[in-house]
Amino acid sequence: MSSFGRALGVLRTGTQLLRGAPGRITSRKASGGPHIEPQYRQYPQITKNQKFQSELLSGAMWFWILWHCWHDPDAVLGHFPWPDASQWTDEELGIPPDDED
Repeated sequence: MSSFGRALGVLRTGTQLLRGAPGRITSRKASGGPHIEPQYRQYPQITKNQKFQSELLSGAMWFWILWHCWHDPDAVLGHFPWPDASQWTDEELGIPPDDED
């Protein structure tokens, strides 16, 4: 029975193509919230919900970054011991000797 239905669908499509009749015309709608048309050289209009969501996401991002900087500083600063700058010589720092004029 499924082969009969498939053949009928192919026949129906073929007859529509031969007749030149347009198929179903569908219109697309914006998904979900209000649809705002784009405007040339103007700031986009955002809704209060979009502003709230962006601030919530930004706040969560900065919380994540600062939390991990405070609780796991090795991820930012590295896992090596910091050199003691008082042990460096003038030559290593590129400072010329005092007697040179």
